[in-house]
Amino acid sequence: MDLIEFVPRLQQIHQWIDACEIAPISKRKSTFMSIFEFTEEEVDELLYFGLIPLESSLETFRHALHQMKIHSVESFIQKTLIEVIHKYPLGKPIFVQLFPMNEHDTFGRERLGGVSAWTNWEGDTIHLVVFPAKETLRALKSTLVHEYNHLYRITAMQNGHAHITLLEKIIREGLAEHFVEEVLGKEFHGPWVNTLAEDNAKNLWHTLYSLHTTEIGEHTDSLLFGGGNTHLPLWAGYSLGYYLVKWYRQSVTQPLSIIDLTVQDCLKFIPSSQNFE
Repeated sequence: MDLIEFVPRLQQIHQWIDACEIAPISKRKSTFMSIFEFTEEEVDELLYFGLIPLESSLETFRHALHQMKIHSVESFIQKTLIEVIHKYPLGKPIFVQLFPMNEHDTFGRERLGGVSAWTNWEGDTIHLVVFPAKETLRALKSTLVHEYNHLYRITAMQNGHAHITLLEKIIREGLAEHFVEEVLGKEFHGPWVNTLAEDNAKNLWHTLYSLHTTEIGEHTDSLLFGGGNTHLPLWAGYSLGYYLVKWYRQSVTQPLSIIDLTVQDCLKFIPSSQNFE
């Protein structure tokens, strides 16, 4: 099996378009679920992450698929991942699911650079919702490297399940951005890295996050993502995770490679008092 395998989602969108030519708009979602073998919850999740709304004109989907070809998005993804794999071998296949982003998704295009992504809990698949344009490719490269680090850690730690602590969640995000820094440079950091100033990160760790490190469940996502009604900056947990890894790196006597860092137990990143002197 190839190192990288694309699940044929773009081809399935073509099939869905053809089916929708003769089906009423009211049947589009159920048709999508049938072709993709998705539950309604999975379709709604894709829409939340920026997929073109299913009631959009079919020409909108055709145009997006054409732009995927024009900008060689699949080839770009494959090339980027192969470069990282060769330097940091994972030892197992990676699956990629690629979907087109809604051109009217302001948050996705402006705040995320045109790329919305997540890695499944099992640690074998990268999901991407991409606005296919030349200006998106930089964010796409950064995102792929970030998500690859998630795959690497999940595989190494053998914790490919949803029942992980808040501490593990924020450390994963922090490690992924240190990995981006190592592979591509600081200029490729995601927008979440600078959400918190360092002093603010220290204060939030002491007064809030340190009290919830062992908690498990979806309710911890409010601390991971922040924003909304949380009274925390958007992506606060991501930014704090970056600082926790930074402080740990500063505290060790011998420098650790990025891979050695990636496979450390999350408990090691709990800062000691010397980090706050």
